[in-house]
Amino acid sequence: MEETEIIAGCIKNDTNVQRYLFDMHYRRTFHVAMRYLSNYHDTEDVLSISYTRIFKNIGNFDYRGEGSLQKWINTVVINESIRFLKSKKALVFQEDETILTLNASLEVNSDFIDAEEVYQLLEAMPKGYRTVFNLFAIEGYSHKEIGEILQINENTSKSQLSKARNYMILKLKKSSHALK
Repeated sequence: MEETEIIAGCIKNDTNVQRYLFDMHYRRTFHVAMRYLSNYHDTEDVLSISYTRIFKNIGNFDYRGEGSLQKWINTVVINESIRFLKSKKALVFQEDETILTLNASLEVNSDFIDAEEVYQLLEAMPKGYRTVFNLFAIEGYSHKEIGEILQINENTSKSQLSKARNYMILKLKKSSHALK
């Protein structure tokens, strides 16, 4: 089914087409939300709200070619994830002196790094670091855009990203030493 047909069916509230869209995007959007929330139940709650919002507002969606629907759905899920974190007052941008003093050029033996380890480190990362890291490194937003989304100063976004990177380097370095 073409994206334009999916959009038209959802606008008409065709439950079969809505289910098709949900099934087609659920797995990816689950992973997107999970990167921000790191909790299965919170992720399910956010996705429920997200898809309700998607179906309610799809008539306002401006189709701009193949892939634009997926990008819009991701944006809704990201925004709902951030809204959820803010509502729980879980989005804290913190100062951690041990990480601030870390030398970012630490050598990490990449032979011992696997995707699961990186994912676990992302989940354990403080929420402020993780949110900025996800928005910048994974979603591709600029620091200015992140500042607008999170309602923080652009320099705070840059600082949180730097701390997130240093956090990852420190944890990966500790992990690689443990394997030796």
